[in-house]
Amino acid sequence: MKNKVIKHIVLVLLFVLILTLIGQAATEKPSEIINEAIEVLKEMSSSEDSGAFGALLKEAEGIAIFPSIIKIGWGIGGQYGKGIIFRKDSRAGIWYGPAFAKIKSISVGPQIGIQSIALVLVISNERGMEGFMEDNFTLGGTASITAGPLGRSLSADTDYKLKASIYSYSISKGAYIGVSFQGSAIEEDSKANELFYGKAISNRTILENKISVNPIVLKLLFLINKISK
Repeated sequence: MKNKVIKHIVLVLLFVLILTLIGQAATEKPSEIINEAIEVLKEMSSSEDSGAFGALLKEAEGIAIFPSIIKIGWGIGGQYGKGIIFRKDSRAGIWYGPAFAKIKSISVGPQIGIQSIALVLVISNERGMEGFMEDNFTLGGTASITAGPLGRSLSADTDYKLKASIYSYSISKGAYIGVSFQGSAIEEDSKANELFYGKAISNRTILENKISVNPIVLKLLFLINKISK
C-alpha cells in the first residue's frame, strides 16, 4: 500500500514538472529559438564526425532544428520542444523559412530520467519535406526517420535518398533510459509564426514563399551553407 502511495505521488510530481517545463518552453520568443539553433549547429559542426552531417545537408531538401527538447519519464514520460524549419530550393540555391514548429509526445513503458536534447533533422526528400509543411504529422509515419550517418564523410555506397526521408542528429544533456523520437508529433507553431512575421501565416505558405532577411536568420543560413560545403 505504501509503495502504491509513493508511486502515485511520484507520478503527480512528474506530471506537474512536465507541465511546468512545457509552460516555460511555450514562452520562448522566435528570436531566442533562432539564436539557440545557431549554437546547436556550431556545437554539432565542431565534432570530428561532422563531415557526413555536412555532406548530407548539402544534398538535403530541408532542415528542422529543435534546440531544447525536454524529456521526462518515470514509467510514463513526455517530451516537448520548439524549433524552426527551412526548405531548400536546390536549383535556385534559396532557403525558404523559417517556419516555426513544436515537437511533443507522451509515452508509457520502461523509461526513467530527465534530459534536455538538441535535435536536428535533415530532410532528404520531398516526402519528408511535405510532412513539415502540414499542420500536424508524426515522425516515422508516412516519412521514415533514422539516425543520421556519422564520420568524416559519407561512404560512397550510402544511398541516403532511398534509406530514409529524415535523418536525425542529437546532442543530449542529462540521463535518460528509453529515448526515441519515433512517433513524436510535429505541430505548426502558429503563435510563433505570427510573432515573427507580424501576421497569421501557415508553415506551408512560409516554406513555399518566404525568404527572410532578418539578420539573425541570415546568420543561421550562413552557418548552414558553411557546414554543407
